Amino acid sequence: MAVVSLLLFGFIIVGMAAYGYKISAKTAEDYMLGGRSIGVIVMFFFVLFAVSSSWTFYGFPGMLYLHGPGYVFFIWGSVAGFAALYMFLGPRLWAVSRLNGFLSPVEVLSERYDSKFLRIILSISILAFIIPYVGIQPLGVGVGFEALTGIPAIWGALYTAILLVLIVLLGGMRIVAWVNIFLGLVYVSALLGSLIWVVSAALPEGLTGAAKYLLERNPAQLSAPGPRGMFTPVLMAGTFIVGLIAFSWPHITIGVMTARDKTLFKWFPLLIFLFGGLFFYVIPFLWGSIVAPAVKPGITTVAEADRVVQTIITEHLPPWFGIFVVMGVIAAAVSTAAVQLMTSSVIVARDIVQGVFKPDADDQTITSWARYSVIAIIILSMAVSIWQTQAMALYLTDVSIPGFAQWAPALVGGLLWKRGTKQGAIAGTLAGVLYLVLGLLITVDGRRPLLLNLHPVMPTLLLNTVVYIAVSKLTSPAPAGIQEQFFDEVDAFLRAERSK
Repeated sequence: MAVVSLLLFGFIIVGMAAYGYKISAKTAEDYMLGGRSIGVIVMFFFVLFAVSSSWTFYGFPGMLYLHGPGYVFFIWGSVAGFAALYMFLGPRLWAVSRLNGFLSPVEVLSERYDSKFLRIILSISILAFIIPYVGIQPLGVGVGFEALTGIPAIWGALYTAILLVLIVLLGGMRIVAWVNIFLGLVYVSALLGSLIWVVSAALPEGLTGAAKYLLERNPAQLSAPGPRGMFTPVLMAGTFIVGLIAFSWPHITIGVMTARDKTLFKWFPLLIFLFGGLFFYVIPFLWGSIVAPAVKPGITTVAEADRVVQTIITEHLPPWFGIFVVMGVIAAAVSTAAVQLMTSSVIVARDIVQGVFKPDADDQTITSWARYSVIAIIILSMAVSIWQTQAMALYLTDVSIPGFAQWAPALVGGLLWKRGTKQGAIAGTLAGVLYLVLGLLITVDGRRPLLLNLHPVMPTLLLNTVVYIAVSKLTSPAPAGIQEQFFDEVDAFLRAERSK
């Protein structure tokens, strides 16, 4: 029953992708940016479920289970970071890419700073940190697959990887965005439905009774610093700041370039706060902080905590619903990894192949390279994720996000600060990336002395920003033509859009 149901679910997703291929325009702009035609509703599902992955279903509740509610500050910081992207940076990135036909945010910065070398640095560094996280999504599905069926996790991972390749190969960014609506609805139904049903079936006194039980038996579960004393006030503040860096996640940043018009930027932050923050992320928070600790106490290992939600569902709900929940996890993983995979393929094709090696390549060539790269990226990402395993939640916050943050100074400065220079962007990015890599690799007794035992994003982003500003101040500003193209023309375009 499980195998047949999952195969049918996969056929539905692939069928949507095939239909998307049939109706799409065969241009690089359509494949990479959905023809710049994404409206508010599709964008909401596109962005929310590009970040709500199998991590949200398993990793986030698992982290809350082990360490209490302090980790939620990462979520609220992320929600604020997404809103800030669409309020401040997004309109300018959208305008300049539309005016100049740019297809990648890395391409935007390469032209803004007039530097092919910067384009290479940004492309390699972004790919280095996004590719391993793509692989976590299929492996996350494998965790749920194994908890449900007992079949080794690798089969669930391979099933998800095949779906990802087919969606991105066939549909491109447009169908990835549209499929996210279907996947998002399945995901929310599974996550919320399982929560309500488990509370009804396993907690006779409901959430209030579960909270009372924990308050009597394990009060540290309900407050900071948590059962293991991890989330001190300093760490919670740092966790919130780490979340704010969400505006620089490349698979989120590229989303603003797909917008149909400027109206989207007016309403989108409100949707993110109300429905993304207040509704959606409350569900996994309740799972990890109250329901799972009350229903199945005593788990101490990271691996068990990462799959505690699926384990509870399997033990307390009918088998058919457990299958539906795995579909929800597959939907979560595919909705996130497809956008990440699509973003990676855009960077490979537009910024490395065309930007460096084949500047005169036509649309067909670039689109073909984007498709070819998808297969290589998914294989590499799964290999890296299998080789270097750790807690799902910690991989996101401790490795990927610090890596994504290293292009944030060049991005913010390039769009908002005329005085930012090519030399400043190159020096700051290189300094931040090298410091981060060395800081993560060099450990002493499980600690990272080069990072001053702080969260990796803090010292590395600070160094990057200081170097960027200092070197920019010491070097000549961008030529007048570039300043006019990226500031004066953009300002005039946005003013004209506001007057419509």
